[in-house]
Amino acid sequence: MIKLILISSFFVFINGDFETESLCGDHNATSKSIIDYCISQNGSLKFRCCFLSNSSNILAIDLTEMKLNKVPDLKEFTDLTNLTMVDLRLNPQLESSTQDDFFGMLSLDYLYLPEQYPCPGEKHAWQSINQTIDPKGILCMYQKDVCINSTNFCVEPNSYCATNGPNHFFCLCKTGYYGYKCLRHGQFPMGKFFGISITTTIVLSIFFFWTQRRHVKKD
Repeated sequence: MIKLILISSFFVFINGDFETESLCGDHNATSKSIIDYCISQNGSLKFRCCFLSNSSNILAIDLTEMKLNKVPDLKEFTDLTNLTMVDLRLNPQLESSTQDDFFGMLSLDYLYLPEQYPCPGEKHAWQSINQTIDPKGILCMYQKDVCINSTNFCVEPNSYCATNGPNHFFCLCKTGYYGYKCLRHGQFPMGKFFGISITTTIVLSIFFFWTQRRHVKKD
């Protein structure tokens, strides 16, 4: 039993799903693109990840040959604000999910993908798209601001578009507006909101406490 547990601990993925607690994995980076970029940025390689000097922030990740069938959910990690390069080549079963992939990756400017996975947003979201040979794949370079020259994303008059990663965006309220479709003008009444919420919580807690006491059996 102990032997089985020890063997299982070496797996970074199960059924093609990346385990978030093993982002950097237990294998050294093999992607020449990741290694060369890390050296050029004076970074520090630790297994599959390149860290900024004297920092816990990750600059690049080598996710090649991971048998992935979907892009890992990178939103759960807090040290990826400076993530600039990701290599996902040599994952022949990788499929795209446009709703979630690379969400929030504002600094991602070098994205290597296997041949079957197109650049998210394609030319609308990237300045340059090139084929790679060794290994074969696609290189998506330099994110574009998808909100520029796009008037059909945030159609409400008091909202504006803000990019949030490759082919992702937010619709935010302009200054002085808030609420549903940004229709309310002025400042959000924080004091009133929390006051009502706290009062309601206390009243409901007392109500349920007293109504449920009768169901408690006495010895």
